[in-house]
Amino acid sequence: MARIRAVLFDFGGTLIDYATLAQGERDNLLALAREAGIAAAPQVVLQTYRAALKRVFYEYLPRPYYLHRDLFRDVLLAMARDLGGRLTDALLEQYWERQRERRARDFALRDGVHETLTALRQRGLHLGIVSNADQEQLDHFVELGQLERYFDSLLCSEEAKSCKPDAGIFQEALRRAACAPEEALFVGDSLQQDIAGASRLGLRSVLIWDRTDREPLTDGPRPQHVIRRIPELLEIVSA
Repeated sequence: MARIRAVLFDFGGTLIDYATLAQGERDNLLALAREAGIAAAPQVVLQTYRAALKRVFYEYLPRPYYLHRDLFRDVLLAMARDLGGRLTDALLEQYWERQRERRARDFALRDGVHETLTALRQRGLHLGIVSNADQEQLDHFVELGQLERYFDSLLCSEEAKSCKPDAGIFQEALRRAACAPEEALFVGDSLQQDIAGASRLGLRSVLIWDRTDREPLTDGPRPQHVIRRIPELLEIVSA
């Protein structure tokens, strides 16, 4: 088996713990619903949002490229339509601004990220981020996490003009790392985007999975490794 020369990371849900942002995201969504004239109970709003998110996500998934801001705009518009509300551009802009402020307030990396990245760099590996986030969002998160100094390459879908699981963004990440697919380890939290895309191109795949209520699905893309915490990567790289 080829020696690992690069470790490539998804960002959202992988290096950052989305659970720390959840309350702020819920509060922001409920504020938007009120501003749009939606009178439904909070639980109904949240359930409708989750249903719209699932529907729109799978509509976008086959597209080789899109902006995440457009995807989530369509999710919010679909939620409002389903609940009989009306969203204006001004309301959406207020929502995005509140989201940025609350993410800055609540942002937290997963435990052990800085220490693990330091150890990987000491082993001489190329470290890269490969994210479906838009450029502004990725830049913001990297700044909040004080992560730039750890990485040799930072690649978002907006720059690559390709969204995971499309091959283009992985190919560009490999070009920057100057390595073959079998020499790269890809770490992500999404089976449909991270694991499916990386595996299709021949990268070694690692799924980070910290849910305790169920195990990952086994009827779709399968990772070569499953970890619960980021520091477990060090054992995989050493194997």
